[in-house]
Amino acid sequence: VMPNYIEYLIEKNAKTDPADLLYRGPDPETQLRRIGEAGNRLPEIAQLAEEKKWSQVQGIITGPLGTLLQTMNNVASIAGTKEAKDAAKVVKADLLEIGVAAGRKESASCIKSAEKASKDLEKFVTIAFK
Repeated sequence: VMPNYIEYLIEKNAKTDPADLLYRGPDPETQLRRIGEAGNRLPEIAQLAEEKKWSQVQGIITGPLGTLLQTMNNVASIAGTKEAKDAAKVVKADLLEIGVAAGRKESASCIKSAEKASKDLEKFVTIAFK
C-alpha cells in the first residue's frame, strides 16, 4: 500500500524536539579534553627531537596529533567563525613543519615548530571556546 502523500508531507515537515534526538552533535567538553590530551604530547616532541628519536616524533604526529587535527576541524566548524578555521589551519601548518623537520632530522627546527604549535594551539582554544 502506498503511503498517503499528505501524511508524508506532514511527517516530513514536522518539527523535531532536540531532546528526542539520539545524537546531539559533538560534546564541547569531550572535544576540549581531546585537544588538551593531544596538546600535552607536544612537549614530548622537543625531548624526543633532542634525543634524535625521529620515528617516535613521527608516531606522535600521526597518532595523537593526527586526531587533534580532526578534533580541531570539528570544533572550528561548530564555532562557525573564520577566525577559528584560520587558527586551526595555523596549528595544522605547525604540525606539518614538525613532520618536515623530523623527516630532515633537524632537532632545532623540530623543537622550534613544536613550541610554536603549542602556543598556536592555545590561541585556537581561546578563539574556538570563547
